[in-house]
Amino acid sequence: MRAAPTPRFAAPGARPAAHDGPSWAPPRPAAPDPATGALPGVPRRPRPPGAEGPDGPGAGVRHRLSPARRAWSLLPVAGMLVCAGLGFHRVFAVGALMPVLAVAVPVPMVVAAGLYAGQRRKGRVAPLWPSLVLNVVVWLVVVCATLFRGDASAGLPTGEAGATVWAALLDSPHAVLTTILPAPSGADFLVLPHAVVWLASLAATELALRTRGPLLPALPPVLAFGFPLVLGVAGPGSNTPVAAGLVACAAVLVLLRSRAAGRGTVRMLSTGLPVVAVLALAAALLGPRLPGLSGRDPYDLRQEVRTPTVHPRSTSPLDQVAAWSQHPESRLFTARTTADRNWRLAVLDRYDGVKWTSGAHLARSGGRVPERRGPDPGRRERVEQRVTVQNLPGIWLPAADRPSSVTLTGISGERGAHGAGAGRLAVDPDSGVVAVGEGGATGTRSNRGLSYTAVSQAPVYDPERLRYAAVPKGTGYKSLPRTDQAGEPVEAVETFRRLAATATAGSSYPYQQAYKLAGWLHEHYGFDPKALPGHAYRNLEFFLTTGKHGTSEQFAASFAVMGRTLGLPTRVAVGFRAERDERPGAGGKGTRQVTGQDALAWPEVRFEGVGWVPFYPTPGQASEEGASVPPAGQPEEREEADRDIAERPRPSVPPQQPEDSGGKDGRAAPSGGGGLPVWAYVLPSVLLLVLAYGGYAVWAPYRARRRRRGARDPGQRVLGAWQQIVDRLTEIGLPATSAHTATEVAAFGLERVGGRGSEQLPALARLVNEVDYGGRVPDEAAADAAWRHCDAIEEVVTRTVPRRERVKRALRWGTVRRHSRARAPVRASRAEGPVRTGGPGTPVRTGGSGAPVRSDRPGVRR
Repeated sequence: MRAAPTPRFAAPGARPAAHDGPSWAPPRPAAPDPATGALPGVPRRPRPPGAEGPDGPGAGVRHRLSPARRAWSLLPVAGMLVCAGLGFHRVFAVGALMPVLAVAVPVPMVVAAGLYAGQRRKGRVAPLWPSLVLNVVVWLVVVCATLFRGDASAGLPTGEAGATVWAALLDSPHAVLTTILPAPSGADFLVLPHAVVWLASLAATELALRTRGPLLPALPPVLAFGFPLVLGVAGPGSNTPVAAGLVACAAVLVLLRSRAAGRGTVRMLSTGLPVVAVLALAAALLGPRLPGLSGRDPYDLRQEVRTPTVHPRSTSPLDQVAAWSQHPESRLFTARTTADRNWRLAVLDRYDGVKWTSGAHLARSGGRVPERRGPDPGRRERVEQRVTVQNLPGIWLPAADRPSSVTLTGISGERGAHGAGAGRLAVDPDSGVVAVGEGGATGTRSNRGLSYTAVSQAPVYDPERLRYAAVPKGTGYKSLPRTDQAGEPVEAVETFRRLAATATAGSSYPYQQAYKLAGWLHEHYGFDPKALPGHAYRNLEFFLTTGKHGTSEQFAASFAVMGRTLGLPTRVAVGFRAERDERPGAGGKGTRQVTGQDALAWPEVRFEGVGWVPFYPTPGQASEEGASVPPAGQPEEREEADRDIAERPRPSVPPQQPEDSGGKDGRAAPSGGGGLPVWAYVLPSVLLLVLAYGGYAVWAPYRARRRRRGARDPGQRVLGAWQQIVDRLTEIGLPATSAHTATEVAAFGLERVGGRGSEQLPALARLVNEVDYGGRVPDEAAADAAWRHCDAIEEVVTRTVPRRERVKRALRWGTVRRHSRARAPVRASRAEGPVRTGGPGTPVRTGGSGAPVRSDRPGVRR
């Protein structure tokens, strides 16, 4: 007789054993050495450093990243860096920020990756210090060649240029915090995002190439994103979409660097990317609207920083009105506007009995004028103006009402592009007036040749709101000096009070008082462009009692002083009127020449819930026929509204008016509510939970199968294949509530599956019992064969069970819970009896009587 051949799966050096398994299963080898755990004749496989036994704390293969995967992970890192840089869009204009990001993101990545790859190609571990030193040098060269070109010599940094860059970098955070955002796009400001993004790019690249952690390379971009979050609280726009993009890129980074990517990148991405997209979209849409967050103002670091306020050093424009009136042909500026609105040059809110002056606190701005918080006049009209300054003295820039943005478009003439103050745009956040530079001691500086574009949201006042509007409580804008230097009462104040009471006799509400006061001045006094200038107490008393002729300087100042004696908060505005006549170039929507003849001063009164409302007491010049002329500068719609208010009788009960809680700074207390009502969150929350549950139900079985098939020990992989088969047979009718032996499960599979997919089920069931309790040690070939058989069973089940039924079973809570608890099986230490399966994937040992006993395997029903 011929000797039986040695089984092809037998380990070298192992003793032949009886073959009682299937044709594809290896024979049962001899018991392992109890001291070393190694098979006789089989060399022990070396373990990675730090790894312990299969049941020890160091179990598992050390996670390794291939060079290709490290390189591919730089793509989501670059995306995170771009998102972190775009977070500065609330601090700087996007147009000025994009060139910075185009350099600060890729250049340090290329430098760091090139050095790392060069050292690795030589077979050496790449040190970190060459990359740090080289990146510092390259950054200094790049910054001097791009931002500080004027301080560098032929594009190369010098000692003086390096000191300038370092000083600008240290001063930039404080400069940003003391500037109305968006900040100017100068080198002194842009050096901050350039350095932050460059450093984050370098750190993220080094972590991506030198570490195995899936999320470690995301740490530098997240920290860099904190800079714009802190600095851009008061800036326009929102960082919510940028944060959502940052989260999405971080999730892709984790997917690419995780263990799952090594076993199937396409499948991993197809499963993970939809979940990432849904979560990122939900965070972007619902995050800012969560209850408790929508109505809460974020902490602003500007509250802790002392802002260097600059008081304007310039001659009061009110003093210039008389000079402009006496030289009506002097060319001041040209303007092209989309609507006829008066140009406001400056606002004067302080009066000392001699002069009206401005209490403006100018702050640097990149062109945005912050919106006044608190009062809301209602409907607004967008007005765009393109202005070119000619002979306009002082630092103020004319614009319609309170502009929302101002953009310097050019400068030419004597001052040139580097004229003093040419690029230092300043704004008073309270009044909204705009200035260039800080002015001089004499105020004679002219911005000749300066061009800019201003966009204003001019209010269109509602007569119904003005009719019964009250004035704010308190003494703001109502005080007058009532005593002289010797402490004696000023008699002129009593004269102003008496005349104001006469002018407003019969008025019921503050707006009627202001309207009647303006009408009284307009009817009883005349306009004289050659009248003597001045608006001190003596000048105004002479104008009201004796002269009765003056320029708009006296009309506006008299209204403001008399209004304060009545308790009205008043101030004086100086600017230029928008003519409504038919002179060539004087009106319309084309380009017009503004001259000294157009100079105008007018008073403004503050009302609760509305804000500052202008009045026009200055009469127009009389026509040749002696006909009455409307007040100078007053819009037609205001004339009709005021006439309607004056003619309507007083109601018995006035309607309630919204209160204006803003103080002098115009800031209103933040409301406690805000956002959507509670019911609006119910449907999105339920939808989000359903999507999350569905995503987890799809991912949980994939994770369970991956854990079972990816077990390190071949015996664990055999048991995992059996558990996977039991799960699949449950989908075609195997009861999930009763305990079954492995033989019963195999018989059920033979009956229901049949064919090639089930012919090896009895042999596999016998092998499972022997591996789990008989001490049998299969090799890799047996484990692979078991999983090939599992794949065949799953393919048959997929063809047999309709898709709808499979989806219903997958979404059941019991199925999701079972998959979430599934782990890689652990073999029992000794045999105690045959295996029974209590439901899908839950093997239970039985004793001799068949009664179930406890199992030490994780995830087994006890």
